[in-house]
Amino acid sequence: MSGQRDLNEWDAEIEADFQRAVAINKAAGQRRRGRRYVGFPWAFLVDLCRRMPGRSAVPIVMAALIYRRTVVCGSRTVTLPGAELAELGIDRPQKSRALTLLARAGFIQIEQSKPGKTRRVTLLWAG
Repeated sequence: MSGQRDLNEWDAEIEADFQRAVAINKAAGQRRRGRRYVGFPWAFLVDLCRRMPGRSAVPIVMAALIYRRTVVCGSRTVTLPGAELAELGIDRPQKSRALTLLARAGFIQIEQSKPGKTRRVTLLWAG
């Protein structure tokens, strides 16, 4: 019977260690979820809202798209695919106005290109 009791104690110790590890991982996950991350740093959105005139949604959505593209492409200079803009319901005139507003606010730099070519945009925000 002594051998069975030792096994039960050992099982209880293993279970207690496992439960402690689960609790630690769960707590770490909750800390991470507490951060405000919406596809870009919260500071990016705060700075954008402070520097942009008005609260039009299109420039903010464009800024988020530009930030996302820089992360995905691994480059500060990106192009904005027409398919992604169309999916967001942003047409060419809206894109042009939004890019101009973002450039005036100092978030991006627009590279001049030939007519008919996709404009390249460089994210200037450093965080």
